[in-house]
Amino acid sequence: MKRLIAALLAFLLLLSLSACGNKPQSDLADELPAAHHASEATEAPASTDEPAPTEEPAPTEEPTPSEEPAPTEEPVSTEESAPTEAPVELGDQVPMMWKVTDAEGHELYLFGTIHVGDGRNKEVLFRVSQVLDYCDALAVEFDIVAYQNDMTAMMNDMMQYVLTDGSVISDYMPEELYQRSYDLLQQAGLFPSLFKSYNLAMWYQMVDSAAILVCGSLDADLGMDNLLIQHAYDCAIPVLDVESGTFQMSLLNSFDNELYLILIEESLDSLESYDEQLVEMYELWLSGEQDSFWAMITGEEDSEEDAAAYTEEQIEMILDFNRKLLDERNLGMRDKALEYLASGKTVFFAVGAAHMANEAGLVQLLTDAGCTVERVDY
Repeated sequence: MKRLIAALLAFLLLLSLSACGNKPQSDLADELPAAHHASEATEAPASTDEPAPTEEPAPTEEPTPSEEPAPTEEPVSTEESAPTEAPVELGDQVPMMWKVTDAEGHELYLFGTIHVGDGRNKEVLFRVSQVLDYCDALAVEFDIVAYQNDMTAMMNDMMQYVLTDGSVISDYMPEELYQRSYDLLQQAGLFPSLFKSYNLAMWYQMVDSAAILVCGSLDADLGMDNLLIQHAYDCAIPVLDVESGTFQMSLLNSFDNELYLILIEESLDSLESYDEQLVEMYELWLSGEQDSFWAMITGEEDSEEDAAAYTEEQIEMILDFNRKLLDERNLGMRDKALEYLASGKTVFFAVGAAHMANEAGLVQLLTDAGCTVERVDY
């Protein structure tokens, strides 16, 4: 059975831990901001902390807390805050975006991201930022910048993967599979000798990441999530966690060892076609062709021949894995989106594009919840 590539890539952002380079904002991921990060035309622009050194003084009614960035007098310009050019032009087609409106008229923008990419993602960012810059906040699966800077949380999350009974990873893998994994990790520069005391769940993540590093032509640092988060920090747009790094780490450590062995072996067996499939998925995502993209990421192209390689029990394990990575998480994401809508703030809700697809995806779930969901041209 062909893997749901997008489902597995849902964790690539966490695995690559690509540094965005800025210090996290404090206390912004837990609650929505009280006001826009940039002044609206109808609002008094005199809400700055203190007059800017090079600007004419503008008295304020009440100074805002000194730790908050001072809003600009006009909405943030996309020419200043987003890339002005990209190595490759996108043309007329762009990745899918939706405007969600609830019964009270509150709005939210829904955008399906991809966790790898090339220079064209910078042009996507330029176009997307023309919507994002006028929103109250960016909501992502989790704020990778803040997570990277919370070393205590990262170390605590990693401890659940450590084998504490004196065993080592080679005790849990067939010798040939272990050697193939070790060689791939070494080729990717991931120092496998340092991870012999980690469990199969961690080795699966590392093998999948190594496959991207060794065989992939796309770059995790240019993943849409990374670019959006960096842009938000650059423009002082609050970043909200839809889930958390801890939640994702715990989820991916919650399956049976037999499943991890299947996934590791499949990653290794698929190395020759790995990049081809990723590039195909990326091109479909860029094109905005909804039906074709959704068919690919939800496994509708799977054949009986693909499934014949597994027992019924193994197939059920793989289906359960995908359900928990996609369908069940979609319900929590839907609830977060409805929470943001009810707040009255306009949130740019950007999570993996796999979470949008078909009857179990956010587009349909929010429609079923009574919202109006419309495709946006941008």
